[in-house]
Amino acid sequence: MTIRSAVEDQIYGRTHSSLLGGALGILARVYRFGVFLRMKLFQYRILRSKKLPCKVFSVGNITLGGTGKTPAVVMLAQTLAARGLHPVVVSRGYGRKDEARTLVVSDGSTVLVDAAAGGDEPVLIASRLRGIPVVAGADRFKTAEHALGRFASDVVVLDDGFQHLKLRRDVDIVLIDATDPFGTGKLFPAGILRESVASLGRAQAVIVTKTDQAKSVDALKETIRQSTKANIFTSIQRPVELINIMTGEHRPLAMVRNTKTLAFSGIARPAAFSSLLKTVGAHIVAEFVYPDHYWFQRDDLASIYQKAADTRAAVIVTTEKDAVRLRPLKPEGIWALRIELAVAEQEEWERFIAAYL
Repeated sequence: MTIRSAVEDQIYGRTHSSLLGGALGILARVYRFGVFLRMKLFQYRILRSKKLPCKVFSVGNITLGGTGKTPAVVMLAQTLAARGLHPVVVSRGYGRKDEARTLVVSDGSTVLVDAAAGGDEPVLIASRLRGIPVVAGADRFKTAEHALGRFASDVVVLDDGFQHLKLRRDVDIVLIDATDPFGTGKLFPAGILRESVASLGRAQAVIVTKTDQAKSVDALKETIRQSTKANIFTSIQRPVELINIMTGEHRPLAMVRNTKTLAFSGIARPAAFSSLLKTVGAHIVAEFVYPDHYWFQRDDLASIYQKAADTRAAVIVTTEKDAVRLRPLKPEGIWALRIELAVAEQEEWERFIAAYL
């Protein structure tokens, strides 16, 4: 086990180490003070938010990854486009080679860069959206200005923007994973919280995700309501189809039904991925779990292929986000599970969006 894996397991509550937990707890106190100080600096206008000449819809969360933010960004951009608007998606592009650089990931018709240059999430978003540009940059205000100057866009969809106070938003949409809403309740790096639950008071909408995999959604909604007056929606992650990573071939979900399947992923919540595969009938005979945003090597692929052969797995499946990081290795015979975020209260969701346009 690597140090990174050990820390991630502690943060997500998968393992418990008194020594590591104590060290992370000390760092969490420092982090808490930093969050508090930063909020006060913006509150008293010592630091100022900048306003763009158009509406800004932000999709974010108060925890570390795994809430379903990427499919939510895709869904929101599509919702706005369906209303006749011309959105542009602005993202930081975590983990790319030069995060400070402003980079056009997609011009709306072509994905122009790979995951190493553009970041796995922006490239995945770009691959799912046609007619909607995607731009990445650490300074989201300057990145959005660049995008508005280059494209005929009239609304910005800000990916992972809830904590990016430098850019003023008209709508903050926060996602909460119903299967693990707040982790252990501790702030990063002792836990998964990026901010306290009370920060939900800044949001205009909360979308509870993965509700079909949770037991007590009503109780969670009551907990959320104690911290915010925001509209609360519920949603599921809906498997749609399988995509061959190299050929782009589309196959129905029946391809894995009652079929020996090897699953692997490098995402924040790997259990959610394997759970989705099981819901469509896959018989998982082997599973590989890698750190979040993991960059695969040829040795990893060799291990995956060997395990598939040993277990007689007929299908090898990963996530779409992992797929964009795998493509440079030109893997053969590996499929990505495509998912969509579906809001249960669709009519109320449409009215909510319309109210802010």
